[in-house]
Amino acid sequence: MLSWGGSPSPPVKTLAPPVNCRGPGGHLRAGIVSGVMAVDLAFATGQVDPPDRLAAWRELVNHAFLPLSITPIGRPRGGFEGSVTGHSLGGIRVWLVKASPMSAVRARRHIRASGSDDYLLALHVTGTAHGAQDGREVTLGPGDLALFDSSRPYSISFTGPGVFEHVIYQVPRASLDARGRLSAATALRVSAASGAGQLASPYLRTLARLAPPGPGPAPGQPFIDAGLDLAAGALRAVAGYADQGDPLRRGLASGLRDYAVARLGDPGLSPRAVAGAGYVSVRQLHRIFASEGLTFGRWVREQRLRRCRDDLADQGLGHLSIAEIAGRWGFRSAAHFTRAFRARYGITPADHRRACRSEH
Repeated sequence: MLSWGGSPSPPVKTLAPPVNCRGPGGHLRAGIVSGVMAVDLAFATGQVDPPDRLAAWRELVNHAFLPLSITPIGRPRGGFEGSVTGHSLGGIRVWLVKASPMSAVRARRHIRASGSDDYLLALHVTGTAHGAQDGREVTLGPGDLALFDSSRPYSISFTGPGVFEHVIYQVPRASLDARGRLSAATALRVSAASGAGQLASPYLRTLARLAPPGPGPAPGQPFIDAGLDLAAGALRAVAGYADQGDPLRRGLASGLRDYAVARLGDPGLSPRAVAGAGYVSVRQLHRIFASEGLTFGRWVREQRLRRCRDDLADQGLGHLSIAEIAGRWGFRSAAHFTRAFRARYGITPADHRRACRSEH
C-alpha cells in the first residue's frame, strides 16, 4: 500500500462522510469496482491474485478515476504492482499513486464515455514522468508540477526504473478558472527548483499527506484554497501570465478589488460602479482583470460564493435561511445561487450546511 509517513490505509468501500466542516462534502466521483461503490478508497494489487492484478488495476482506474488506456512498460520483476488511495478534500479529490512503470492515454473515445470536465494537477514524487497535451510535451522529475485537462486528450508515461510515486489533484474546472487564465498552461513544467515550484510543490505534497486518513484533522478550506492559489499562480507564471505591470498598475488593481469586496452584498454591483470609484474607464477595468486571466464578473461570483460557503458552515448563522445568506452576499435569486454553488463546489448549499452541522 502507499505510505506517506504513516501506516497504509485499509480498503474503504463505503460512502464516506464529509471530510471538512468548513468546506463542502466533497467533489465525490463515485465508481463501481467489482460491484462495490467506492468513494474514499485504498487499493493495492497485492489484494488480487497475481494473474489478475493488471486487469484489476485497469478496472479500478477506469471506474474510480477516469477512463484511460493503461499499458505496462517493460516486464517488472514479480509482475505489475500498483496501489492508490483517493480521498475527498474540500471539493477536490486527492489521489496518491504508486505503481510499476506504465503509460496512460486518454483519447477522445474515453472523453465521450465519461464527460469529465476536471483539471488534473499532477505532482510527481519519485521517478520520471513524460506527459503530452495540446501539442506540448513535458518531462517531470521529483517535485515538478504540471496541469492536464481531462476534457481533452492527453497522455502520460512513467518510465521507471522501478516504481514511481505520483500525486494527482482532481479539481473542478471552476475552482481553477476562477483563479486565472489557465487554458494555455497544460503540459508545462513547474520546476521544483524554480521560485514558484519551491512555494507550490512542498505545500501541495504536504496537503496531500494530510488529507484523510492522514494524521490529525483534515486541513480546513482556507488551506485548500491556499494550495490552489499557489498552484494557479505557479502555472500562470510558466504560461507567461505572471504579473508584469508596473507597481502603479498593480496598486490600482488591488484598490479596485478592495472596493468591490466591500460592496459584494450589493446586487447592483457593476463594472461601471467599480470603474467610476477607481477613476478608470469600464474598458480599462476589464483590461486590468483580463491581464490577470480573469473576468470581472467571474471574479465577483467567486468572492460571493466563498463567503456564502463560509456563512453556511458558521453555526452562529444557523438562524439565517439559505436564501437570506445568498441575499446578504448579493445573489438576487436563491435558485440561481443554488445552481452556481453546486457548479462550483459539487454539492448543494443545503447539503453543505447539513454536512457541517453533522460535524458538531
